[in-house]
Amino acid sequence: MRKWTFTTFALLVVLSLVVAGCGPTPAPTAAPTVEATTAPTAAPTTAPAALKVGMVSDIGGIDDASFNQNTWEGLQKAAKDFGVEAKFIESQAQADYEKNITEFAEQKYDMIITVGFLLGDATGKMAAQYPNINFAIVDYAYDPPIPNVQGIVFNVDEAAFPIGYLAAGWAALKDPADPQVGYVAGMQIPPVEQFIVAYEAGVKYYNEKKGTNVQVKGVYVGDFESPDKGKIQGNSLIDEGVDVIFGVGGKTGNGGLTAAKERGKWGIGVDVDQYYTLPNEKDILITSCMKRLDNAVYSVVESLVKGTFKGGGVYVATAANGGVGLAPYHDFEDQIPADLKKEVEEIQQGIIAGTIKTGWPVP
Repeated sequence: MRKWTFTTFALLVVLSLVVAGCGPTPAPTAAPTVEATTAPTAAPTTAPAALKVGMVSDIGGIDDASFNQNTWEGLQKAAKDFGVEAKFIESQAQADYEKNITEFAEQKYDMIITVGFLLGDATGKMAAQYPNINFAIVDYAYDPPIPNVQGIVFNVDEAAFPIGYLAAGWAALKDPADPQVGYVAGMQIPPVEQFIVAYEAGVKYYNEKKGTNVQVKGVYVGDFESPDKGKIQGNSLIDEGVDVIFGVGGKTGNGGLTAAKERGKWGIGVDVDQYYTLPNEKDILITSCMKRLDNAVYSVVESLVKGTFKGGGVYVATAANGGVGLAPYHDFEDQIPADLKKEVEEIQQGIIAGTIKTGWPVP
């Protein structure tokens, strides 16, 4: 019989344990589960930030029912259609221009739109200080051009000339013994003079065609935010015999239209179809001399969004491209003689064709 030693016995025990460890491992009662995922090909990105466009108004307020308000409406429409973030700052005085532009620039706005001829110097200066920001300015064009600024100008004379003809024809119809037309204007600066010069030329053209002597009288009040002064001047013109008042100057011009309303006379609006923005005076408005600031600003913002904006250029709104024109006659549609309406239309077409000159620019 083989003799087993303690050492041999211990060795066998160890071997048996090793063999047992090499056997199958019992399955767990519940294996943990992990949802399978596919590794992303690129790190997730956040949506691009909306472009920011700021508007610095001229004096006269954002609620002037014409110039500033219409520009802001165009920017609001662009914001809605293109997802642009839009804000405005009202200028209370000319001393505010640079400060207001700087506020947007320091907030790194993508575009700053300044509204009005009077902001020309401030816009040019600040555009040079912030060359990486795009600028656009209404009623101003730089010579020489500034690389990051686009001018926006309007050939409003192309609309004011036929309106002068229309006003003269209406005055001659209503007051054949002493027909007179007038205007209450804001500041005597080129964008306002452009309306008035062509308006006067349209009246002169009527006199030449009809052999009449319709007179033109008017006044530049000196600012855009004084409806009371505008009303006083409007009443003075009516006292002198004026039958139709052309209000050209924001709230100041609106004051002239208020005088016409209260005195039983007639008026012509400016910049927008003021039949809709001046509900108290709408029933005396023959038409309005429309300056489509909303369309122009919308187009400029659209170019920024599409990446086609180019500084140094000028956007020109004309009668041919719909940038300026006459508003509908509204309540006067059936009162204005058909032959007068036809003549006004022919004049508009003649201006577009270049066969009729508006008198602007002044030689």
